[in-house]
Amino acid sequence: MNRGPVIDFDHHSQEFNADPDSAWTKLRESCPVVWSSHYNGFWVVTDYEGNHEVLKHPEIFTSERWPKDDGYGTSFIPKTTPGEKTLPLEVDPPDHIGVRQLLNPLLSPNASKAMRPRIAHWTTRHIDAVIERGECDLVYDITSPVPAHITLEWLGFPLEHADETSTAFHDMLGAAPGTEVSNRGFEAVLLIFELLRQSVVARRAEPRDDVITYLIGCEVDGKPMSDDDIVNLCIVLVGGGVDTTTSLTSSALVHLNRDRTLRQRLIDNPELQGPATEEFLRMHPPLATIARTVRQESELRGCTVRPGDRVLVSRHSANYDAKQFENPQEFIPDRFPNRHGSFGLGPHRCVGSHLARLMFQEMLGQILGRMPDYEIDESSIDPYPDRGFAQGWVSLPARFTPSGG
Repeated sequence: MNRGPVIDFDHHSQEFNADPDSAWTKLRESCPVVWSSHYNGFWVVTDYEGNHEVLKHPEIFTSERWPKDDGYGTSFIPKTTPGEKTLPLEVDPPDHIGVRQLLNPLLSPNASKAMRPRIAHWTTRHIDAVIERGECDLVYDITSPVPAHITLEWLGFPLEHADETSTAFHDMLGAAPGTEVSNRGFEAVLLIFELLRQSVVARRAEPRDDVITYLIGCEVDGKPMSDDDIVNLCIVLVGGGVDTTTSLTSSALVHLNRDRTLRQRLIDNPELQGPATEEFLRMHPPLATIARTVRQESELRGCTVRPGDRVLVSRHSANYDAKQFENPQEFIPDRFPNRHGSFGLGPHRCVGSHLARLMFQEMLGQILGRMPDYEIDESSIDPYPDRGFAQGWVSLPARFTPSGG
């Protein structure tokens, strides 16, 4: 076994963000597993097979903080700042199983389908607010607030703070770190933590039919969940349910702005919108990469990985692997099979994937049905500044034919 080739690769750099597709393609086609010298060194895995090998073997490639006492989150490279361990993202099986068992019934296919009336309600309400104007920002007026209202209502979070919450999470991803907008987003998230904590206290005193009340009554490994555990879990659910769905929907709308033939095909054949969801997910995964840490020495695609090594897997790159997807650069709305990795793989596969699909499909369907001629001003749009982590669009100013509803 060998340590593998060493390259100068930084997925957060301006050079990478100028053309991430080309950067991923070059790596995937030349050497799908390489060692980067940046951020104290890390492995980069870009092919479909390598993604599966890392994400489906938590006994080797752990999601936990490793070493466990370093206090830093491990889902990203470089490591995130010190903070509370997030459930269930930073817990491996078998400890991971108890938390997932709490969430599975809440986000099962049937439970998600039961939320369809509320998904339709919030989508209709936000489109109603702009449909007569003939112009809006598709992100700030629709694709960001709709998932926020759905998710927060489901949780039992005070809805008067829903717009603030959606803006906060979006601004953290949509603005460069250290900017005024990004800092404002982080400050707002701190307030959301406090509001969630207050909501947990309120539900203990006065239970309701919501997720917070449900979690208060749950046990993990025979122990009731603490307020801190509930708050941290809810933050993960908010983050997973809000801006990731925003990013996917926004990317789909930009895609359809550029491919009017495909747009018209989806309008004329609405039955294609369901399978096309998977192709939008494949081509535009909201989270481009995820990280793991090596727990024990092993071989990864012919390279020796050792305990403590950090590993970055590119979902985006794997979704364009020609060995898995025929003509990967082509959008095929009814592509089958379509085993993309945009919701993750293995035990940490996104528990909210069913709900995310339904939210996306409702927003896309209503926009295509009610604003079929929307025109995005592409001279005024910018992608997220760090496409080595998250993919999406900062804002999408658009015009369309006004309607009475």
